[in-house]
Amino acid sequence: MKKLFLVLCLPIILNITLIGQEKSAEDIQKNIIKCFEEMGKDTISTLNFCESKYLNLNFQKEKGEFSFCKKRVAFFRGNAGTIKSTKKEYVDRLKQFISQNGFLPSSSGQLIIFNEEEVKQTGYDAVVISFSKKYLTNKEVIIRLKYK
Repeated sequence: MKKLFLVLCLPIILNITLIGQEKSAEDIQKNIIKCFEEMGKDTISTLNFCESKYLNLNFQKEKGEFSFCKKRVAFFRGNAGTIKSTKKEYVDRLKQFISQNGFLPSSSGQLIIFNEEEVKQTGYDAVVISFSKKYLTNKEVIIRLKYK
């Protein structure tokens, strides 16, 4: 009986001791939303601190060790991911979503991170593709960047 009691209570005890160890998703969203005023002010492809902070959070699983800090990022959108967009347009769509729904969208879009050779070819460190139904390869994106 004592063993059963311990087995049932142990997870509760462990969870209580871990409270406050991690920032909640709500706190992270509040920090990012405060930073939104500094996002999308220009169409320059180099990201500022707030823009890189948001993209690092949004693509934290996909990006691995890559950091968006002061990187040059291209943006594409559309059903096939063929419409070249700007950072300002991307952020404006995010702001519109937040004003309508009151929260940040879950990780959306496709992230393509270029290697050193691809960076030299395109001039960009990464590409964010949003609202696309088609998965694009690095090769397809490089071709589109060369012709746009």
